[in-house]
Amino acid sequence: MPHTTKQFRERLADVQLGDALPFYSRLSEEQRFAYKLLAPALAMMCLIHLLPIVWGTLISFMGVDSSYVQEWYRAPFVGVENYSYVLDPRTVVGGRFWFAIRQTVIFAVGSLVVTYVLGLTAALILNQKFTGRFVARTLLLLPWVAPVVVTLLIWRMMFQQQSGIINHVLLSIGLINEPIYWLIGDNTIWTLVLTHSWTQFPLVMIMLYAGLQGIPDQLYEAASIDGAGRWEKFRYITFPQLKPVSAVVVLLVMLWTMINFTAPFVLLGAQPPQAGQVGILYIYEFAFSNYQFGRGAAMSVVLFLIAMTMAMIYYKYLFDDDFAEGDR
Repeated sequence: MPHTTKQFRERLADVQLGDALPFYSRLSEEQRFAYKLLAPALAMMCLIHLLPIVWGTLISFMGVDSSYVQEWYRAPFVGVENYSYVLDPRTVVGGRFWFAIRQTVIFAVGSLVVTYVLGLTAALILNQKFTGRFVARTLLLLPWVAPVVVTLLIWRMMFQQQSGIINHVLLSIGLINEPIYWLIGDNTIWTLVLTHSWTQFPLVMIMLYAGLQGIPDQLYEAASIDGAGRWEKFRYITFPQLKPVSAVVVLLVMLWTMINFTAPFVLLGAQPPQAGQVGILYIYEFAFSNYQFGRGAAMSVVLFLIAMTMAMIYYKYLFDDDFAEGDR
């Protein structure tokens, strides 16, 4: 049967696209149709994410300051001068930037540990059969469903030195003798870790709970016959089977935390204590307080490269064939 004009045009478009993208010609009709459906969303994602990255990288090589706010494209090209300035630990700006990077790593690793432990504990609880499991699941999802800004403001009030309920409870039960300064001083970074973990653990809980649902019951039955207890089942069955899901969780939480701006800004403000000045917050303060957008963009690129490098190292050493065997 001869092709209609519409069918001919569709086939011609596929041939032209296949010539431009060799992998496209190897796809089935269903796969090609799926890519066409995804194309508008992918284009929007590139517009929202890729374009700002390219623009920020371009600005990082230019001397954009208060003199070129409205006409940034007229700013002089300075090459790597911005990077040399912000990466030099001997300068005040460079020293503070590297300190902020260190605090960012502490913030990311600490949040990852707390978030994973809370999420895994909640997932293990929900995986048990008990009355009221639906209610428990709903309550555990509240930190994720509630607006994050509202949640952080509530935590900020709870951490107040004099009027906060946390100090009041700790004083009442005798764990501390005087109020703790949660939002200033060295405790700031750990306060930030706790509050950020509280807002993120429900998502980790859902992902790990889905992984638990995929573990065959026969494995636990065989382990019970062999006399294994709860700890042995968790160590030799549950945790190894969760490795593929855990790998994704670790990667996502690490990246999201390193570039998270909302939690540090809402909890600590635009000019936080030194211990709570993570990288993204210091970049914001430096760029918008001093109108040094070129150097601020250079800091952003450095932070982005650090995050991507950590992700690639993690991917290389953990997403290998042996690690992926838990999926099979």
